[in-house]
Amino acid sequence: MKSALRLLARFVYANALPKDLFTKDVKPARLRQLFGRYVRLVEIENHSYCNRTCSFCPNATLDRLSKIIPLDDQVFGRIIDDLASVNYDQTLVWARYHEPLADESIFPRLTTARKALPKAFLSVTSNGDYLNKDVVHRLEEIGINQMYVSLYLPDGKERDPECIRDAKDKFQRRTGLTYGRQYGEYFWRMDGTKLQMTVSVPDYNHGGTGISSRGGLIAMASTFKDYQRTSVCFSPLHHIVVDYNGKSMLCCQTRSDAPEHQRAIIGEIGKDGYSLFDHFRDLAPARAGLFRAGPKKGVCKSCSQNADGPYKVGRVDAVAGFFRIMPGAEFALNKMLQRSHRQRRYEISEASPV
Repeated sequence: MKSALRLLARFVYANALPKDLFTKDVKPARLRQLFGRYVRLVEIENHSYCNRTCSFCPNATLDRLSKIIPLDDQVFGRIIDDLASVNYDQTLVWARYHEPLADESIFPRLTTARKALPKAFLSVTSNGDYLNKDVVHRLEEIGINQMYVSLYLPDGKERDPECIRDAKDKFQRRTGLTYGRQYGEYFWRMDGTKLQMTVSVPDYNHGGTGISSRGGLIAMASTFKDYQRTSVCFSPLHHIVVDYNGKSMLCCQTRSDAPEHQRAIIGEIGKDGYSLFDHFRDLAPARAGLFRAGPKKGVCKSCSQNADGPYKVGRVDAVAGFFRIMPGAEFALNKMLQRSHRQRRYEISEASPV
């Protein structure tokens, strides 16, 4: 019953969205309004470097290890200024395919973001290798909201009790924090810090949750060989992604340094005045295609992320047209959005850690 209601709710949502989200012919003021209303997550890279080459990550074959290339200061400034101009109050996360804490520049940039975006929910995703008591204290002083830490274990050892215990103990000694509420067998909230910090021990190699083909970059034949995505994807509506080189992407599953993903590059922030709002506008064709049910192509073909519906039902012109003329439809949609956005992405609730 719950799954049927959720499917219906997503179908209604996909069709109730305003028409100007699906066209590039939008006036600047309206574009900013749409951005502020629908974008829930802005994800950026501070630099190019990651200290790990995990087998389940494209970094195993694409070089993110040899050097640190920082995000250009002007690009970062443009991102922050754009978000500040709409009083952005949703989530800004440093994640993607780098280890944010591997370069000192992350701290002044977090400070800049905190001052410019007092209402935003600032989050950092990390493998935990650079976290210690001093780093935790610095992050607390800056005033970021959340740390999402994954303790990656060697292949084949992801569910080995001794390896898990050893990794948890080392992290606890290094940070001085303790494991608090447990949300699942391998997911904890940390006590002893002002930050909303969660620690997990993921398993992306052996049937664990969250497995992704990363737009076809990960060769998991048994999982994705015959997979064909047909369901609607809301990512180009709610999610903005910018790589360390300033290139803005279709979604978080794609990356600008992969030859196979060049068509997933939407724009380049800061180049010739290109803004986050321009990027959001230029996602319109992708939204138009991904909001319709049916087989997806290109980098989306093997993507199973957020593929829990609608499947055979998506945005239908006739249904969308009905919602446009139905009295009070836009008002009801906006009220629903306000309610759903109260808990920001990655923000911890009592029911769930993220």
